[in-house]
Amino acid sequence: MRVLGLIAALLVCVPACGGAGANQPATTADALQGPVHPVPVSDKEFAGYLERLLTDGQPSAERNNLLAGVVQHQMERATARFKAGHTEAALQTLNGAFYLMRAGELQLTTLACCTEALHYGATEAARVGNEGRALALYGMLESLLPAGKTKTDVQEHLKAMRDFRGATQSQGKMQATGADQRAATQQALVDARVKTLESARDRTIEWMQAALTTGDGPIRSSFERDEAVEAYRAVRTGGAVIASLYLRHGDPRGALAALEQGDLTRVVPPGLRDRLEAAADDDNPEAWADLFRLVDAAVANERPETAIDPDLARGAAWGAAVGLYRSEPQSFRGTMPISVMLLELGMSEATPLLLARNVSDKSSVEELSWALALVLRAIVTEDETGDIEAARRIFAASEPMLTLARQKPFLGQTRPTAGRLEYVMGALETRAGDLVRARPHLVAAVSEEPTHESLNTLAAIDRQRGAKKEALQTLRAVAELAKKNAEPLNEAEAQLQIFQLQRDLGSASAAQEALSDALTRALDARELARSDQEQARAERLLARVLENYDDRDAVRRATQRAYDASASDLDQLTATVIDSSRRALTRRDIKAARDAVRQAVDAQLADEDVIYVALWLRLLEKQLNMPSDGTAEEAFATISDASGWPAMLRAWGRGRLDDDALIKAARGTAQQTEAKFYAAMAKHATGKTDALPQLKEVAQSAAVDLVEVTIAKDLVASQQGEAQLKLPPNVAIP
Repeated sequence: MRVLGLIAALLVCVPACGGAGANQPATTADALQGPVHPVPVSDKEFAGYLERLLTDGQPSAERNNLLAGVVQHQMERATARFKAGHTEAALQTLNGAFYLMRAGELQLTTLACCTEALHYGATEAARVGNEGRALALYGMLESLLPAGKTKTDVQEHLKAMRDFRGATQSQGKMQATGADQRAATQQALVDARVKTLESARDRTIEWMQAALTTGDGPIRSSFERDEAVEAYRAVRTGGAVIASLYLRHGDPRGALAALEQGDLTRVVPPGLRDRLEAAADDDNPEAWADLFRLVDAAVANERPETAIDPDLARGAAWGAAVGLYRSEPQSFRGTMPISVMLLELGMSEATPLLLARNVSDKSSVEELSWALALVLRAIVTEDETGDIEAARRIFAASEPMLTLARQKPFLGQTRPTAGRLEYVMGALETRAGDLVRARPHLVAAVSEEPTHESLNTLAAIDRQRGAKKEALQTLRAVAELAKKNAEPLNEAEAQLQIFQLQRDLGSASAAQEALSDALTRALDARELARSDQEQARAERLLARVLENYDDRDAVRRATQRAYDASASDLDQLTATVIDSSRRALTRRDIKAARDAVRQAVDAQLADEDVIYVALWLRLLEKQLNMPSDGTAEEAFATISDASGWPAMLRAWGRGRLDDDALIKAARGTAQQTEAKFYAAMAKHATGKTDALPQLKEVAQSAAVDLVEVTIAKDLVASQQGEAQLKLPPNVAIP
């Protein structure tokens, strides 16, 4: 379900307590425009400065300077996300920078530092055919770039777009004015200058007036039908379009004035006009909430003939959310919409600051649960874009809410709990390879809300840092918890890890016993599976247990059953492909390695997953000194838009990047560990003697979540000689 739709349903009446002047439109800022001196904004300061801008919109020179600094910081963040390959997140982050500026608050000199972000945004807009946005961003670049090749390229783009438009513009009056209106509207969403807003207003009024003067008559051709549909759209949506244009800039009074100027108030629904008036005249929070609901609902309108542009609806929702927040910043209702939109627009670090001021011991469990859930989503979203530092800042800022959640009447009642947030933060730190930061979070999670996930991750950390007895104790707790809850799959997982630890500790008999228990419970889980998902997990686990007995035929049969059970579940199929490919590399099974890659390509798994299994196949072919059969090359060729780290790995796999360049390109513990692994494996494949020490280094890496670390552990263990374990008697292996 769409989160903002849920918010719209939750907006309820509470007393207003907004500050005078907080919602004043920014068009008066033109009078204040002189040289802008952007305030330097660090990552640490960003959230606080942003909160200040959101709370009070009163135009001033001080605000202009602070706004310029915050916008520049946001643009730099967008650039980093574009470069890392997080295109969708980068586009939303770029939108966030634009939306912070209302009509009258943009000076192009503010954006002079950030032409890379503008160029990325313009290129993407042109790629998807968003003419108005592309023209706006390329136009900004043309004004900002110095003479040179890049500026010449931009000018050529602009000329090509204008020539194309001239050649393809419809001869129909309604369709031509409609195209002009849509392009002008898209420009006004990103170009926060008064003249751009006024141009979009004028194009929309022309569009509506053309529709009102279009005569009725029989429709005899597809051309006439298209003209009639465009006229219908203009009459039905024109009023909402003008309202949304001005709401994007937080100016309901401007919307009313524009409608009166065009003599179009008669085609505006009375309810919309009444709410615009109440928001403009009284800064009425109820009116702002209703306006937010109206434009938010427009995003999901599935009837194109009565729908406004979804981008315009999102921009208007932002403006209405800011207006609502400023009208009553000390209410939960006033804070909810803006908190979610900050997250969606790449500014989630301010979310916990806004939420924390509106939850207290007087709040309901539902309100605190909603706030914690949004914080959790913000943390995960930032991590998905590779910004673990932002995730850390969000978690730190949410501490007052976590403290509250640990007290009665909230203790154990919120969903998520404070313990759940501790676990997620610990898991993210673990994935980032920072075990020192991760462990306290996981200890807190286990203390407050012990789960298989938190206990297993804590055990993995302790094992990697050499505290194997502590890890063993934790894994025994996992096994006991699983046995108590009658979860044979989780019990088998725990016993398999206990086997590995006992093996590391040199306890051969204890290791044999744990592996035997893991086998028994995995077989039980297989028999008790009630869904394809459970069946796939059980078969994968059984294969992992059996590989320690070196029963290759049984492993192959279990893997095939896992593939069969995963056929209708992409997540399960991905897990099966990855696990099978890992095992194929360590067990030197070329047939299984090629089959895993074909499964990945045929199922159209995520590009990143296809790249990894193709890499492992290439490594195995080199290790076995076998010519390629084209499977890996075909897999690489199916990926057309890899970017960021996956693109580096693919280039390395294709021989277009050497080991040193790959290591140099790696950022963060996880990427550095992967780069070292592939460089070591390239040496290992050719029999070089210095590969084993490098693999040992990878095996001891803090990036314990990486499959490459598991592979390195297995390869190191195989070099040291593994004990031959025999299957328990009287156990039938399917």
